[in-house]
Amino acid sequence: MRTGKRFSAAAVIAGLMASGLMLGTARLEAKGGKGGGGGNGTICDALLAIITYKYVSPTIKDYTIALYLSYGCDPSLLP
Repeated sequence: MRTGKRFSAAAVIAGLMASGLMLGTARLEAKGGKGGGGGNGTICDALLAIITYKYVSPTIKDYTIALYLSYGCDPSLLP
């Protein structure tokens, strides 16, 4: 039972990141950009979605916060 909960949490997080990256890529292509500096905001949005997810484990949240800050995202948006 415990393994199922971990797997489902990992699947939800992977889905959140994948959807955020797909949306960001679609927006960038719609703007006609070549992928220069526009992707960093998408990564920040995806990481913030994981951080604010209600059922995220503390370990994943700590690593995600570290990634969020290493990408230079806005720390004032963190909960």
